[in-house]
Amino acid sequence: MAVKITKPSSENPDRAAFTRTLQTPVGLPFAGATLAGKYRILEEIGRGGMGVVYKAEDTQLKRTVALKFLSPDSTAVPSREKRFAQEAQNASALNHPNICTIYEVGEAERNSFIAMEYVDGRPLDRMIPDGGLPPNDILRYGSQIVEAFEHAHEKGVIHRDLKTANVMITPAGRVKVLDFGLAKRLVAEELGEATRSQFSLTEEGMIAGTPAYMAPETLQGHPADARSDIWAMGVVLYEMAAGTRPFEGRTGFELTSAILRDAPAPLPVRTAAGLSAVIRKCLEKDLEKRFQTVSEVRAALETNVLAKSSEASGPASMIRSRRGRWVLAGVALCVAGALIFTLAPRGGEKPGTAKDRGAFLSTGARRSPVAEANEYFERGMLFLKAQFNLASARKMLERALELDPKFAEARGWYGFTFILEIDSGHSSDSSWLYKAEQELRRALQDDPDSASAHSSLAALYFFQGRKDLIPDEANKALALNPDGPDAKIWLFNYYAMSGEYAIAKEYINQLLESDPLFFPARMNLADILRLEGDLAGAIRESGKILEQDPRNPFAAKLLARTYIDGNDLPMARRSLESLSPDDQRGNESKLIWALLLALEGKTKEALAKMDEDSLKFGALSPWATSMVAEFYAVMGDPQKSLDWLETAVRNGDERDAWFRSDPSLAKVRDLPRFQQIIDSIEFRRKSRIGGKTNHD
Repeated sequence: MAVKITKPSSENPDRAAFTRTLQTPVGLPFAGATLAGKYRILEEIGRGGMGVVYKAEDTQLKRTVALKFLSPDSTAVPSREKRFAQEAQNASALNHPNICTIYEVGEAERNSFIAMEYVDGRPLDRMIPDGGLPPNDILRYGSQIVEAFEHAHEKGVIHRDLKTANVMITPAGRVKVLDFGLAKRLVAEELGEATRSQFSLTEEGMIAGTPAYMAPETLQGHPADARSDIWAMGVVLYEMAAGTRPFEGRTGFELTSAILRDAPAPLPVRTAAGLSAVIRKCLEKDLEKRFQTVSEVRAALETNVLAKSSEASGPASMIRSRRGRWVLAGVALCVAGALIFTLAPRGGEKPGTAKDRGAFLSTGARRSPVAEANEYFERGMLFLKAQFNLASARKMLERALELDPKFAEARGWYGFTFILEIDSGHSSDSSWLYKAEQELRRALQDDPDSASAHSSLAALYFFQGRKDLIPDEANKALALNPDGPDAKIWLFNYYAMSGEYAIAKEYINQLLESDPLFFPARMNLADILRLEGDLAGAIRESGKILEQDPRNPFAAKLLARTYIDGNDLPMARRSLESLSPDDQRGNESKLIWALLLALEGKTKEALAKMDEDSLKFGALSPWATSMVAEFYAVMGDPQKSLDWLETAVRNGDERDAWFRSDPSLAKVRDLPRFQQIIDSIEFRRKSRIGGKTNHD
């Protein structure tokens, strides 16, 4: 759609208006066309003043991308085209999970284009209801936006056009900020000039776009800097909290006047005082009074996250409820056999609902005598809840430990954050486990009765291949915190990994009896059924999870694995393709993809998925280790397959019945070495002392 900008002509003393039209690209591609020798156009997914955006397939790298074709107006002037290319190059250097990745800038069909990451999600502006988002979602999305901008500013990249429409939210709740460094400076320059001439934006809908997020200094024609992004960040936070923007106007002139002159409209009374303070400082018209860096914004959010709100639905009440329904619970076996820790709601509650205001604090958690240390501990636990914000959670827990070095409960969770670095599937650096053990040992020295430390130590043993030590720590945690599901999850892991499925299911059934909607328990039940050969039962139980949460990535991965076992490769592929790009990039997802591609005979693609990080991850997780063995068996490399299988068994994987029936191991099952490995499992089982007494 053409956007008309009416402004006074500097050459016309009568101030006669002229209209300039921002063109849409000419010679646009069509569905099915291939551009630049590799981009096959799939469909148009967006259109606006900057141009047109297409969903496309990169046929060389076999990935879905977004192609943004810029309007000729954006690059027609050589100086602007050069500047655009430089800014695109700067933005392409950004590498952050909350920033949409730019792959390349090119030219096709007489138009410049940008190839970037395709983000499967919804724009934030379409997710904000009347009255604003729940406090938990504001924190969840806001903290990720702040982290994205902190990274970009450290790299010297300014956005210039942050708005809720440029923030995508994936089905998993991850933020992706679009168009970093590619803001249309042409618009900013013209708006600056027009503002000095008392411009009027008359096209209907124009005031709903970029100007509503522009800082006063930008509207006055001054260059944008980091503080201009901070202003826009304040507008976005305000919009999430209130459901409206802080400044309104029927015309561009009225809107600009409000931004330059008026105070922001009051936030809803339910907004937490701390959040209100952060937003107000972001929206300071005086540059010197505004936050000077995004790091200051992040620190203020962390410091004020527990500020009292005017009603019980604020973040503070979420922490102070003693019947916290949220727990950190291990989801074992599923997702390519990797142990995934997730923040799982009990009873089907969504985070932040009126019935679910608890924090991650374990029942009966030992408090610190230092009040401020308790406060930082609670903030850290909330950041764990806010989409696995491990960096911020760790900083809060570190501060709690600075105030009270003997605060064992905080140290136990602090150590657990290092395990989560591996458990998330996004890191394969074993040094995290060393750090975790140091902290957990110290926590237990300070307080031998710390339930969180004992439970976390059980998790650590899982990844260290010290399986026989798991029951002792899990049972200690269970005795100290009988209501916590963590210990039962670890006991389930122990018996499932030992091939004793009947005992493992007892623990899962106990969890499901107390809460049928606790999806980690349902997931583990589904995977046990898969291992027992009841594929229909596994699909049924996975389906129950998807009925509750259609976008659950764990269920999708488990379904893919189940379909692989049943040799239904098209359904396995369909399940994997339903994952968001973020979920697809995890090491556990790549392992399943590698196995599927190998079974499909796509050797080159399969080997690409089984990269160095995937192999390192496979070596760290016993469940994943056996997946690598399956992969090499299918690929026709029995030596590597049995090497990995032997490693899995050495690390405690004793699922001999599964190995005997696993269709992916069919090519190595008749080899003498395979039988030797199976015999070693039986020997280990018989020689284990007190194996079942842990259950009794």
